[in-house]
Amino acid sequence: MIGHFIPRTGKGGFVVVLPLITSIILFVLFDAIHLSDRYIAPLCFLLPSFIIWFFDGGPKALQNGFKGDTPKSRHTLFWIEIKYWAILLGIIGCVLLANAINGK
Repeated sequence: MIGHFIPRTGKGGFVVVLPLITSIILFVLFDAIHLSDRYIAPLCFLLPSFIIWFFDGGPKALQNGFKGDTPKSRHTLFWIEIKYWAILLGIIGCVLLANAINGK
């Protein structure tokens, strides 16, 4: 029933799944090579934000100036195009990276 309230099409699930998969891979990798895990959280948001941004044609939207020339993406999550979720993930990743660098 909740599927009727959350209309989404295309690859909107990438916004949720990609950070989770990235975190699992990074935790295993950092544990295997005995590195500190303080940078895992920022990387779990920054890496998927770049992947999602380029997947959904973010650079094309910047080149065309967000006018009507750019075809509307069919990849959405909660009615929001996933390139805008990529921006949000990038901002969260930058904030977490700043906290990790400052040692908080």
